[in-house]
Amino acid sequence: MPGIRAVGRRIDDLMSGRPCRMKTEHAAENVSAAETIANNRTENQDRRGGLMQLFYAPRSPFSRKILATIVELDLATRVSLVRIDPWTDETLRRHNPASKVPTLLLDDGSALFDSPVIARYLDTLSGHMLIPPVPRTWDALRREALGDGLAEAVIRRFVDRLGPHDDRLDRVVTRQEAAITAILDRLETAPDWMQAPTDLGHLAIACALDYLDGRSPELNWKTRSPLLAAWFHDFRARPSMKIAADPIIGTFRSINIPHPPAEV
Repeated sequence: MPGIRAVGRRIDDLMSGRPCRMKTEHAAENVSAAETIANNRTENQDRRGGLMQLFYAPRSPFSRKILATIVELDLATRVSLVRIDPWTDETLRRHNPASKVPTLLLDDGSALFDSPVIARYLDTLSGHMLIPPVPRTWDALRREALGDGLAEAVIRRFVDRLGPHDDRLDRVVTRQEAAITAILDRLETAPDWMQAPTDLGHLAIACALDYLDGRSPELNWKTRSPLLAAWFHDFRARPSMKIAADPIIGTFRSINIPHPPAEV
C-alpha cells in the first residue's frame, strides 16, 4: 500500500499531466486528421504574429483542452509544442512557478497559465470564435467550469483511492464521486447545450469525459448518461479532439517530444 508521501507525489503527477507510475496509457493515433488540418492552412496564419511555445503533458485533460482549442482556432502554425516533465525540467518553473501544465510562452518571453487563462488569450487571437459574445459568454464559461471541475474530481478520486483506506480518505473519495455524478447529471438532464455551436465549454467537457474514460472506466458513466455518451461519441471524432489526444508533426509548426521519463 503506498504511503502518504507517494500518494502526494502521484497527485502532483496527475494534476501536472505527468504519467502516473501506476499505469501507462496510450493515446490513439490519427494521422489522417492531422493531414486534414495541415492541408487546410492558409497563408494568413503566418501573418498573425510570432511563434508561441506550449508546455504540455499528453495525458493532462487541461493540456488536451488547450491543444484542441489551438486546432479549433486554426492557430497550429503559430504554436510550437514542448512535451515537458514538470519534475525534472526547470525551464518550466522559470516560466510558471507552480511548474504545471499547460503553460503558454508568448513570443515576447512572458508566460500565461493555467488553461482557462490560456484559452481566453488564444480566443482573442482568432476573433473570439470559441468564447461567444455576451450574453452567451457566460453559458460557454459555465460549461468550461463544469468540464474542468469534472476533470479535477476524476483526478482526485483516482489518486485518493491509491492511498490507505481510512474514514477520512473514504469521505474524500465519496465527495469526489458525488461531484462526478452531479456534473454528469447536470449535463445529461439539460441537453440543449449539445446542439449549440461549438465553444470552449464543449472542448472542456469532451476532454474531461475522455479523461474519465481512461482513468475511471469502472464508473460506467455512459450507462447512466446515454444522451451525453452519444454526444461524446460524435464530438470526439472532431479532428481537434483526435489531434489533442496525439499531436502529430505537420499539424503544428514544430514539435519537441523528448523521451518520457522511465516508469518507476
